[in-house]
Amino acid sequence: MRGPGEELTGTRLPPLLAELPEPPARLHLHGRLPRGPAVAIVGTRSATPEAVAWTREVAAEIAAAGVAILSGGAKGIDTAAHEGALDVGGVTVVVTPAGFDHPFPPQNADLFRRVVEGGGGYLSLYPDDVKASRPHFFARNACLVAMSAAVIVAQTRRTRGGALNAAKWARQLGRRLFVVPHSPWVEPGTGAIALLRLGAHPLDRAKDVLKFLASQRLHALPPGRPPVEEGPVQTELWPPSHDPADDPVLEAIQAGAAHPDEIADRTGLPMATVQRRILTLTLSGVLVPGPLGSLKVVTI
Repeated sequence: MRGPGEELTGTRLPPLLAELPEPPARLHLHGRLPRGPAVAIVGTRSATPEAVAWTREVAAEIAAAGVAILSGGAKGIDTAAHEGALDVGGVTVVVTPAGFDHPFPPQNADLFRRVVEGGGGYLSLYPDDVKASRPHFFARNACLVAMSAAVIVAQTRRTRGGALNAAKWARQLGRRLFVVPHSPWVEPGTGAIALLRLGAHPLDRAKDVLKFLASQRLHALPPGRPPVEEGPVQTELWPPSHDPADDPVLEAIQAGAAHPDEIADRTGLPMATVQRRILTLTLSGVLVPGPLGSLKVVTI
């Protein structure tokens, strides 16, 4: 997984990190950081198969809308979050407790390589030659949450762990905390009840996260659009009409186009225009991204 990395200091550090009580003086990055908003998805390493599948699907829907997915690279929920973003060609960043030369866990080295090659990043508080150790995980969680507009806890036990620590940082930093409710007899998810009692927002679909971002004027970067340096990204979020007769993108989807490239071929529109319109329709509840980036019309 060797490749050129860089040290971020001063004004090159993500500005949201300044909200931490003790912001890091430097970070070590391989790949790129997202320009648009990011959502953190965290949870237990020993997740149930249902929680893993749900996490992967929701991460894919959020990433397909142009929002970056941040997670910690661990087994279970974290891995599902990164994989979901990659499934749809979205951007994801591994915020890791170890340097680049010692990926943690080692079996996710190939995943981390694909994250970087897919336009995302491998971000660490520590130089490339540093191995993971217990204190690193909690410092990592603080940075992960600080860089996010919202945090999703997909599944966590009641006992103290990384996801509960991330949730604590979300409350401390004022980040919107979403938690997937669980039945009390599903042991890997028993921490959800405690977090909901502390004021977390229940979550069962990606649409609620996207609506929250829209309400905060956090404009997503259309997936597949190359990064640019000048000016803010502007995205139309709430159009006046969803009539297929007035919308060639929606008309193409209803005619059977299931992916952005198919829509662009049918309509002749630039890919960036197609992706912005997909984002608008998703945020409005008209479309739901399906497996591998396919699109489904929910209602008109």
